[in-house]
Amino acid sequence: MDRLPGILPALALCLFPLAQADTRQPQPCNAALLDSLATQLGQQGWTPPDRRGDGPLVAAACKPWPDDPALSVVTLAYRDAEDATPAGERNLHWLVAKVDAQSGQLRERYDDYLGEDAALELDADSLWLDTARYHLAPDVRAFGVVVRSVARGASCPDAGFNDLLTLVVPEGPRLRPVFATYLYSWTTVKGTSCVMDSDFQSERADMTLGLGPKRAHGYADLVVTAQVRADWQGPMLRKVSTTVRYDGKHYPFDQFPMFWMTEPQP
Repeated sequence: MDRLPGILPALALCLFPLAQADTRQPQPCNAALLDSLATQLGQQGWTPPDRRGDGPLVAAACKPWPDDPALSVVTLAYRDAEDATPAGERNLHWLVAKVDAQSGQLRERYDDYLGEDAALELDADSLWLDTARYHLAPDVRAFGVVVRSVARGASCPDAGFNDLLTLVVPEGPRLRPVFATYLYSWTTVKGTSCVMDSDFQSERADMTLGLGPKRAHGYADLVVTAQVRADWQGPMLRKVSTTVRYDGKHYPFDQFPMFWMTEPQP
């Protein structure tokens, strides 16, 4: 299958949840749609995921497709019914798809795995769909999937990342990932986060994605903008943008973006 290299690599960094209140709206999947998808995927016994995380369906998000009310986009993380591996150690199936809104029939799909470890763990709210107007080409509209980790991560981190956004585009009956990056990151500027250090200073960046005016290989440029703040809820320090050009296969970009740092890390 087509995939971006190292789409979810293990991290030596801490993946902190977002410090600010989460403003994202719920994206629930109805029971009939989940039942249809389970049947097509050779699964059974699915119920909407909950905080306990003891069912085979760990996380799910569903949303109407803006360009066609007869279609929906979905993303699921699930394990086989007989898999009793504890949270944090699971190798979850990951589906990103466009489906018939009524029957749940799969139209376009991308399949991969989400391997949990010290840096990646999923709960019921870990998946979210981004259907912004990513019109990469006249007949190509991409959509995004955000994976949020709830893993505790390293005990004494110098930096951290979370909210991995992956953009996919249609390619026949498949969806192909073309871009991936973390939407949230932070780094230590001074001191250490491990102790009550009065000199500790950090910077955090929240990334947004937009389209540029130029094209390469038929696809619009992507503009990644970082809003950088002091510490967790400090004042805005600066806004930094960088442009990424399509190379014919994907948008080459660091999943762990450092372009916003005043002194980029090695």
